Amino acid sequence: MPKTIYSEIELPEIVRKANELANKLNFPLMPEGRPVGHKGPPSACIPSVGKLLQVLASGKPNGRIGEQGTGAGVGTAWLASGLRNDARLISVEINPTLATAVTELFKDYPNVEIKTGDWHKVMNPNEPYDLLFMDAMPRGELLNPSNWNALVDVIKIGGQIVMDDLTPVEQWLPEWNDIVDAKREFAFANPRVVGVEVRTTQTTSALIITRTK
Repeated sequence: MPKTIYSEIELPEIVRKANELANKLNFPLMPEGRPVGHKGPPSACIPSVGKLLQVLASGKPNGRIGEQGTGAGVGTAWLASGLRNDARLISVEINPTLATAVTELFKDYPNVEIKTGDWHKVMNPNEPYDLLFMDAMPRGELLNPSNWNALVDVIKIGGQIVMDDLTPVEQWLPEWNDIVDAKREFAFANPRVVGVEVRTTQTTSALIITRTK
């Protein structure tokens, strides 16, 4: 029998508190990941993605970490659990009720800042990030190839972007076969980055994208 540490994901205390907050706010928790074709409201960061964020944030000591789409703060909590040395986390949420609640959650974390507003407007492109979790779907035009440079410039050379909530291609529904997946196009056809897709559950995957030039 394999050891439990091989399969179980231990939740840091701040993540447990964020899960409790999500329940209070009626923000959906779907720890097993979204089923294929799910069309419900946004859900909180799942543990397997959270652990990925923790690992990546841990690799950016003294770094500038960003999150687009705070939600109920679950992904924020995973990122915060990985902060090392003087690393800072800036998370942006457009819903003022959620932003206020998560600000209270992190009141004792001076290296975590929650900003209220549209991240397209709030995040300063002149202050690039070492790691950016894109947990709010960018406006369609931002992932258009003509705007790839503007998005790449948000991170430093060697910095990384994480996008989640993708359905593995082999599980696509028949009606999706002719669509262009803007996230995958950005990760795999962009000459300024390298990207890899990693499975997070049986029905979901995420992209890790590193700026190279």
